[in-house]
Amino acid sequence: MTLLWKTLVDLKEPAILIRLFIPFAVGLVLVSLMGYGVFGLLLTSDFITQSAFVQDFESWKLQAENTIGAIPLVGGLVLWFLGFTVAVIAGLLGIVLGSYLVLLFAMIVTGFMTDSLVKAVHDKHYPHTEYHGHGSMLGMIWKLVKFGLLILLLLIVTFPLLFVPLINVVWFWLIGFLFFRYAVVLDVGQVILPEALFSRLKPLTNWPPTFAVGVLYALSVFPIISFFAPVLAVIALSHYYFDQLSLEPGSKSDADTIID
Repeated sequence: MTLLWKTLVDLKEPAILIRLFIPFAVGLVLVSLMGYGVFGLLLTSDFITQSAFVQDFESWKLQAENTIGAIPLVGGLVLWFLGFTVAVIAGLLGIVLGSYLVLLFAMIVTGFMTDSLVKAVHDKHYPHTEYHGHGSMLGMIWKLVKFGLLILLLLIVTFPLLFVPLINVVWFWLIGFLFFRYAVVLDVGQVILPEALFSRLKPLTNWPPTFAVGVLYALSVFPIISFFAPVLAVIALSHYYFDQLSLEPGSKSDADTIID
């Protein structure tokens, strides 16, 4: 909770507050263009609506409704229950997938601001803690691509779970959290920490940063909050990593400066 409190307190800083709304502005434009442009065109085009797959599905759906509806007494009730269940599942998946899309755009935009966000936190709270980081941009991108492909493979292998009510939502959330945490930890860690310290702090079982990032990711299920979650996660991890870096032997920290 300390990390989350530090993150919220930092929102009063102009340098951070301005950057908080950049993903919102950029992401809102991009998501709107895709939502009302590309996706709308595809879903209303004859190429989609008149395809053999869609036609076969509509025919199968009609036959199933006629068969179930013909069941005496309970046919209409069964149809209503199935329709209600499908609507609820589709709605939940729509919220989750929509928030994923918004979150992905926000993560991409935030990735270009990580250095400046880290510097803003450093200059405000840890001005005497030196940091140099490790790795390169290309190396980080390659790691993200590999992890993303691994997550995609995991989704393919567990595809049947998507048809189990409630479990599908939880599973989607967990898969998304794993990628979100990996990406933010890697991004911020490479900016602040030396490689040896980063290797010690990056495991999922390092609970303080995992809990903070998990709370922020959980809130991102609401599409509007998804725009802000990556920036807040970068701020929270910056505080944690600077705190840990200042405790390292040989690290020049604020306490050392005061003693000097």
